Amino acid sequence: MSRTPSKSSVPNAVEESSARKTRQFLGLVCFFAGAAIMVVEISAFRLLAPYFGNTIYTSTALIGVILVAFSVGGYLGGHLADRKPALDLIGWLLAGAAVLTFFIPALHMVFSLFLSAFGVITGPLLISLVLFALPGVLLGAVSPASVRFYSLTQKDTHVGAAAGTISMLGSLGSFVGTFVSGFFLLSTFGVRGIFVGAGAVLLLLSVASFILARNAAKMHVLVAGLIAGIVGWTSEKPPLKGLIHERESVYHHISVFEEGEAPNKRRLLALDSTQEGGINPDTGALILPYQEYWKLALLREPAEVSTALFIGAGAFGMPENVSRDFPKAVVDVVEIDPQVIDVGRKFFKLDEHPRVNAHAADARQFLRLAGERKWDLVFGDAYNGRHAIPSHLATREFFQLVADHLEPQGVYVMNIIAAVSGPKADLAAGMVATLRQVFPSVEIFDVEALSHYPRDRARNMIIMCSREKLRSLITERYVTAGSWEERLIRTLVPAGTVPRSEVVFSDDYNPVDAIIARGLLE
Repeated sequence: MSRTPSKSSVPNAVEESSARKTRQFLGLVCFFAGAAIMVVEISAFRLLAPYFGNTIYTSTALIGVILVAFSVGGYLGGHLADRKPALDLIGWLLAGAAVLTFFIPALHMVFSLFLSAFGVITGPLLISLVLFALPGVLLGAVSPASVRFYSLTQKDTHVGAAAGTISMLGSLGSFVGTFVSGFFLLSTFGVRGIFVGAGAVLLLLSVASFILARNAAKMHVLVAGLIAGIVGWTSEKPPLKGLIHERESVYHHISVFEEGEAPNKRRLLALDSTQEGGINPDTGALILPYQEYWKLALLREPAEVSTALFIGAGAFGMPENVSRDFPKAVVDVVEIDPQVIDVGRKFFKLDEHPRVNAHAADARQFLRLAGERKWDLVFGDAYNGRHAIPSHLATREFFQLVADHLEPQGVYVMNIIAAVSGPKADLAAGMVATLRQVFPSVEIFDVEALSHYPRDRARNMIIMCSREKLRSLITERYVTAGSWEERLIRTLVPAGTVPRSEVVFSDDYNPVDAIIARGLLE
């Protein structure tokens, strides 16, 4: 005898099906909200770096503001869900976050240049508040509101399970957003396109929320979102004077500028907010004073270079200069950003020097895997933002790795941006103290020594290191007046005025970032 379902069981089945769909949708919303906040946060670093520098202060301000915003959003979302337990609340939160995310590129252009004048701490903090605080609050409110609605679909019988499920999906979304941003989005799309794309995802989820809630506001929200998206997509900053190329990479915002007229034309490479090097595009000649200091290797005997390694490509001017002066020399360049190598081929004559081998790798890893290879000259010129030397390339252990790959009479030459005296000399003093742990002979050259630039201001300083005694090779030699040898030797810092420190940078204790950040602040 068959049994027919009772009339009361049909509505229950329909109700359970609707509740299950609501729970699935809430899980989807929290996943994408978690992904969106990480996409916005990681892309924001690239957005701010050209104006505020890629410093510890920029990252601290940005992360701090987003964490506080997310916390405020969590508190707000819980209270709103208790006061208005309706699914369209999720729609309004997502709609607000979507519109604000769309506007980030346009607001960035309006405020960044103005706020950059506030300094390396206040500037990043203010711009982070202007651009990211409100979207962070709204996205932070999505999760607790979703927990409340998820629990209501189960008649509040499984509150703990609801909180756990939503938390898991939000965290999983953050994980996916982090990996997708770092490994794919930043190297494939422009920052403006990433923000517009994140806003579009949030807008679609908002409209879906209104549809599920049967709220007629969905069309108004869609229109408002589309208008905001068009504003964000079409907001382009005016082209900078002399800009001939611009692109985003995983590591940097890369710009190439050209200025002047032949025969004194200059082509410059900028990574984020920092000028990294340049050449004369017509002749390939070096144009920045510090670039000439690779020739310090020629003050030793024999006065030639047969093998050279440059850590940090810059604009490839120095390695190409070595190859031009010593055509048989094998010159290696290790540059972490493969996009910089591509730019070198297109704009800085790299393809014209077949014996200059560019390697896309981290310098420390490259040296660890270099086996028994050794070089006559190793030149350290790797930077990561304003004045910032990557900390793992400024330790006793790294310098020992360099020394192990130098020929017996080889030299290590390093470019740093520091002061000769005063509070900003801490970096130079610590670097000299650390290098003397590895190299018996360490000498400093002040690139600005022949100018009237104050000695307590940051400038390019060159440190030359060797197993041989260097000072006698430098000072006790005959040089022709007006020659490059005389110019470089005249910038040698006298032994009694070399800044001193008891601090040695190591993998275990390395305050390099803090010292550089403090110097920028001062």
